[in-house]
Amino acid sequence: MSVTTAVVAGGGAAVVALVAAAVYRDAARVGVDLGSPPLWAALVVVSGGASLLTAVLVPDAPLPGVLVLTVLGPLLYLLERDDTMHGDDPADPTRLPSESDAADDRDE
Repeated sequence: MSVTTAVVAGGGAAVVALVAAAVYRDAARVGVDLGSPPLWAALVVVSGGASLLTAVLVPDAPLPGVLVLTVLGPLLYLLERDDTMHGDDPADPTRLPSESDAADDRDE
């Protein structure tokens, strides 16, 4: 194993650990509906670890595939977080979620 590979593997592992810790902390703070904070952090570690292992062990692996593996865990968590934060509101096809009720009162 070359020095560059060791540095990439070590730095990548540190980044994966930091992102997993941030996901764990945010999931505990928000109280996501599906799963638990340790499960979401584990998903981030698995997807990040798989992408890191692929990048280190398979040097000819296509970069788009590695990037998809890298963002899979955090992306799924962010989708579930958004659903937890805004999922209970009834759908209204005439308004954007960012519009406030105060703006509707001024229009009338």
